[in-house]
Amino acid sequence: MYKHKYTKAQNLRYIISIFASLLQFLIPHPKRKNGISVMIRVRDEEDWIATSLLSLNEFADEVVIVNNNSTDKTLAEIKRIKERLNYKLILENETSNDICKVSNHALSLTSYRWIFRWDSDFIAYTSGYRNIKFLREYLLRLNQKKSYLIYPLTFSFAGDLFHVKTGKETNSEGYIHTYHPKLKYMKKGKFESLQVPFFYKIKRLKEIYFVHIGSAKPIRKLLYRFFWLFWQKELDKYTRIDDFIVHIAREKWHDLSPEKIAIQKFRDLILPVRKFERNEFGNYPELMQEEVKNPEFKIIYKNEKPFSRTDFEDYI
Repeated sequence: MYKHKYTKAQNLRYIISIFASLLQFLIPHPKRKNGISVMIRVRDEEDWIATSLLSLNEFADEVVIVNNNSTDKTLAEIKRIKERLNYKLILENETSNDICKVSNHALSLTSYRWIFRWDSDFIAYTSGYRNIKFLREYLLRLNQKKSYLIYPLTFSFAGDLFHVKTGKETNSEGYIHTYHPKLKYMKKGKFESLQVPFFYKIKRLKEIYFVHIGSAKPIRKLLYRFFWLFWQKELDKYTRIDDFIVHIAREKWHDLSPEKIAIQKFRDLILPVRKFERNEFGNYPELMQEEVKNPEFKIIYKNEKPFSRTDFEDYI
């Protein structure tokens, strides 16, 4: 099993929660049915949204999707597989470019005790010892008179489906939590942060039940990934991220094309990577097998080191 290294801030918060959670017996807990709501924010996620939703069939009681200005086939992909979903699906729109407003809208639509902030490029395991149904069973067994913040582990792919970021092979964030009316997403520096009451007990999962596609995405998605947080600080000037990228290309990248910017940022931020070894990390989720057999792109090696990607060749 791969051992994850937590940050100092995460370790401190974990220790504090051990003592703060002792006060829970003095605090009334909101009444919700002991089930699982999954909330997903989507914007142009046609590549993986269908597989992601299908992988939740044995886990979720309901899935809340808030569509944020998608212009690709995201909604068509959701409609295509809707009849194959075993849970209640709630789909609404939120046009704001403020990610916190989108998240809080999704949060307000949930109705079960447990809430999982799921990304549309998370793919769950659906068989074997990592089957996500075992995570469901674990959550529903936890004391219903206590409030929890759960940190699950996940593998995050880097560049393609066959590599992970060297030194950052796994990721762990507080994606799962019980409901409370004071929960709220707020900006914390450049990032979005869920404000959780101080008395929540933090638990860390050691088993991995899902993977994160991460930066194993087309070149345009990489571009959005690199510039999203910077764009969020300029929303008053640029309502579209594409306009912001054009501005950045002109002002700071000497009119370099957006695609070439993405390639440069790929080399700076994603590399170095190492191979996703099955004897170390285990198998891929079952629903990813077709994509693994027929990948859209792969990292290219030069002098035995990762250097570029097959789809970049059209822009170099």
